[in-house]
Amino acid sequence: MMTRRSPMRLPSHAASAAFMCLFVIAALWPSAAASGQAEDVAVAMPLRLVNLNPFHLPYGVPASFGTRTLPPKSSELTIALDTASYLNTAASGSERLLLDGETYRSSLTLRRGFRPRWEYFLELSAVGHHGGLFDAFIEGWHEFFGLPQGGRDEAPRDRLVLIYGDGSGTRIDIQRDTFSLGDLVLGVGYSLPEWPVLNDGLTVRGTVKIPTGNPNSLAGSGRFGSSLWAETSGALPWSAPSREWLYAATLGIVVAEPPKRLSSVGDPVIGFGRAGVTWRALSRVHFTVQVDVHSSPYRTANVNVLADPVVLLGFGGFVQVTDNAILEIAVTEDDGMQRAAPDIGLHTALRWRL
Repeated sequence: MMTRRSPMRLPSHAASAAFMCLFVIAALWPSAAASGQAEDVAVAMPLRLVNLNPFHLPYGVPASFGTRTLPPKSSELTIALDTASYLNTAASGSERLLLDGETYRSSLTLRRGFRPRWEYFLELSAVGHHGGLFDAFIEGWHEFFGLPQGGRDEAPRDRLVLIYGDGSGTRIDIQRDTFSLGDLVLGVGYSLPEWPVLNDGLTVRGTVKIPTGNPNSLAGSGRFGSSLWAETSGALPWSAPSREWLYAATLGIVVAEPPKRLSSVGDPVIGFGRAGVTWRALSRVHFTVQVDVHSSPYRTANVNVLADPVVLLGFGGFVQVTDNAILEIAVTEDDGMQRAAPDIGLHTALRWRL
């Protein structure tokens, strides 16, 4: 068994994003200006989780915004930092795949209402792949709870290896830390004026993905893409008067060509959905359990890390730090069966109503 030892260091882009979040929180904390966000906390707010499997990330499966669109001339800025760790090896026939490392994604999302029931939004992101910064912590976590290590205790620490090959040769080979801008996302949302279900309504959103990310570092697909989805939410039946327990659900589709290097196994259509339950423990503190699923964009691949559907479990919630700022934190895990989702991840986001 190989023992892994390496100093812990934070990648520069992750450190910059974390510092930016802390700075904005400190700047907003004294504010007490009412902005309308206090009214929205009575409606379920889905965790904005992202699947950080490096091979799935270029497709741009969108996160949820919630059932409500913003009022006209109202804006919301979200700064998010997501990280995930993975270690997977697979081989079948001529295909072979090795994933070992961590992926970081920082994003800046701006939403603005421009007409009653209408909003538009844009998202800028940056993606980095790095060695195992949290390897020691994850091994200790698994050991403490008696969970299987999945080979982590035998693999080298602080290693980045993203390799996929088939009978035609090696198609992806990333073994150095990378950092690149991701694809630019432009979108619009519309809340239906009438909805037969007695809940908080239904909102339909759609996006166009502009290929600004670097496909060579799996920060983008190098091609245009689009998505369309619907979101709804409400109070669970036994909690309708108090709205202490809420639910949220999303169902949608992504149409996007795969990166050229993976076109032999790529599929242009992905179905996705998510469902979550929120407990409003306090007026300013909510806890959420959420399940995100989507079909594989590589269903014709023979290795399960690519071909399996994604099941991502999220545990977290938010605290309303001011009348116009919400801090969201969540931990993500795979379901222990499907191997297409990262082993473990951390999501943090600051939503600020302008």
